Amino acid sequence: MAVTILNSLWSRPSTFFRILVLIWCLKWNGFFFCSCRLLDCPLRQRRKYIHDLFHEKPGYFELAQQLNIEACEASPDNSSTLARMDTFFRNACQSSCEGIMLKTLDVDAGYSASKRCDSWLKVKRDYVQGLGDSLDLVPIGAWYGNGRKAGWYSPFLMACYNPETEEFQSVCRVMSGFSDEFYKEMKEFYSGERILPKKPVYYKTDEQPELWFTAEQIWEIRGADLTLSPVHHAAIGLVHPSRGISVRMPRYIRSVPDRSPEDCGTAADIASMFKAQTRKMDVSSEGQE
Repeated sequence: MAVTILNSLWSRPSTFFRILVLIWCLKWNGFFFCSCRLLDCPLRQRRKYIHDLFHEKPGYFELAQQLNIEACEASPDNSSTLARMDTFFRNACQSSCEGIMLKTLDVDAGYSASKRCDSWLKVKRDYVQGLGDSLDLVPIGAWYGNGRKAGWYSPFLMACYNPETEEFQSVCRVMSGFSDEFYKEMKEFYSGERILPKKPVYYKTDEQPELWFTAEQIWEIRGADLTLSPVHHAAIGLVHPSRGISVRMPRYIRSVPDRSPEDCGTAADIASMFKAQTRKMDVSSEGQE
């Protein structure tokens, strides 16, 4: 995949893309130093080689920001360490990063390409309760699952409500955060008369799920951030003239009981959240045709 991307960028006439490719190649060649393979070296040593070999030039070549927590400081009772980590994480989010990576420096700290392991952990803003806003959305459709999810519904098509037009406008597909038991419950719940023969005129989306549902439940959904979408119709016309708003990397949190579907998040709510989010999007040029 990386080679394909590099070849694609290199074939472009723009000098800008050639510079990007050059920097990327230099960065990854740092795993070999004086003909020595560094992949099995601990992160602390590999990082030292990178810092010794390259000199930063702001705006041209910059190394990722980092915060070192030594073993003697790594305690859940160490308020100073917790404060430093919290500040670092929040600064990353405010700089339009999705989150941070936690990695061991010395123990089991070799680099395993394309593998998940116990020596590193992703922490994104949507993983942290109370840091990011969530949306109350209504499932209006679904696709049939594949592989392990065969026989269940996955993903689900989620929508907000626009009281001005009395429409349910699609926001995203969601397929994360569900338990096997939940899948079974939803397969039983969305059956019979709750499966519609065709898309209602008040469902607004360019998605084409295999099944359309009656609007009945409300689910709390949390994602990385909000972005413009040519497919989803949430808040269309409120932020961009022809594009709606969607949620990146959405995840199911919980079902919201004792509320009617029209009491879910509104198009205006989503437009306000989009405008207020830290990760800004350029709406002046995106999607103009």
